[in-house]
Amino acid sequence: MGSRNAFASSLNGTTHSRDPEEEQNNTQPPKRVRLSDDATAAIQVQSVEADTSLEVDHMVLDYAAYQTIRACLATRDPKQQANSSLTTSLNMSDAFVSIFRARHPLHKPDVELRFRILLLKFVTLFTQRLTRSPTIPSRPALQMLRADNQERAREWIGSADRIPSSSLDVTQFDASLPLPVQALERNRAHVLHALGVPAEDEDYEDAFYGTAGSISLLDLIPLFMRVSAARNAMNQSNLTGRWMQLASEFMLQACLEQYLVYGAQGLDAVDEAFAWGYKEHSPNDASAEVGDEMFTCQDNEVESMFEDEDYEMEVEDWNSTRLSYLHQLLPLSIPGEDKAPTEFTSDDDSSDWTAFVAHLESVAKKHSIGAFETSMLSFLSALANSIAKPVIIQLENGRLDGMTEQQTRDFLTGCGGGPARFFESPAGFKISLN
Repeated sequence: MGSRNAFASSLNGTTHSRDPEEEQNNTQPPKRVRLSDDATAAIQVQSVEADTSLEVDHMVLDYAAYQTIRACLATRDPKQQANSSLTTSLNMSDAFVSIFRARHPLHKPDVELRFRILLLKFVTLFTQRLTRSPTIPSRPALQMLRADNQERAREWIGSADRIPSSSLDVTQFDASLPLPVQALERNRAHVLHALGVPAEDEDYEDAFYGTAGSISLLDLIPLFMRVSAARNAMNQSNLTGRWMQLASEFMLQACLEQYLVYGAQGLDAVDEAFAWGYKEHSPNDASAEVGDEMFTCQDNEVESMFEDEDYEMEVEDWNSTRLSYLHQLLPLSIPGEDKAPTEFTSDDDSSDWTAFVAHLESVAKKHSIGAFETSMLSFLSALANSIAKPVIIQLENGRLDGMTEQQTRDFLTGCGGGPARFFESPAGFKISLN
């Protein structure tokens, strides 16, 4: 049986996609025009529109994004689910993003709003990925996303010696996989149960999680990296050991999900998931932009996150941490009697599974999907609280951070409204998204 490693094949002049039908239908989006770095947000710059101003639109969009992030996180918190108003919050955010783009098409938001929008995108997709909802991208959008993600990994790898799976035995990932459909269906139900989500009835067409139309952890790794890089750049700080562990755990969980839930085969998922780190580029390399023309993210921000600027090399401990998780996918020691059921297994037919599949189940048992989900939600909540609250939230408390009450009133007057009008109803902004 030949190797199913698409990244290795691409180095020999051929390409491969996880889904040939998706590859056939995929079209690459046009390259975005990079905006000038001089076009930054200014709180007291008036818009050309007569009936509004840039600073007010900026405040409202920031407020809507903040509230939507909170609503998304609440849906994954059993104590808050009953009080969550996700649909209202998502509609508000979508509306204000559209208004902002229409009124200020050439404006580049400041770093905090840009970070908040990136975080909103990731939090929405991560928290809502398990069930069918309007937040999940369409099939064509997912096809394009997956093609872009594979191309990013292929470019990062570049040469055979950088293929993450080069030390893994491809025959195991080919001969023992994919799992039978019945096993995949059970695994999906186990994962949903472990995460507190009602299991779907796989006998009906409404099954969603684990199908080609759902968004996987593998699909989300690049956005996770961009959110982390955007926040890291704001502090100009180095990666922490705790973040390295979480990022590596994300990669491992993405691989386990691909093989045990989505029915992947071969080593493509491993190579795509673990292709992250510092890579030296020539001075002529262009900086690719990711995202739309307003809330853009550049690939070099992610690469810079892994660079030790003092020595122009990869930050210490990242490669060893990443490899420690990668090597756990290797079936180095598989006790024959270790057949205990995990969230990915079933008692009645576990004895029929190969030793390699039993090894993957053992790794999944050691790295519980429930524990990972808890760690990720805690991390996302910390990110959401790591920057100042939106101006409108501060104004609801009567004053802006770093300002006196009088300076706050002067600020409102400068926005064209004044304190009294700001708190009017229904014309004012003091609305509830809870």
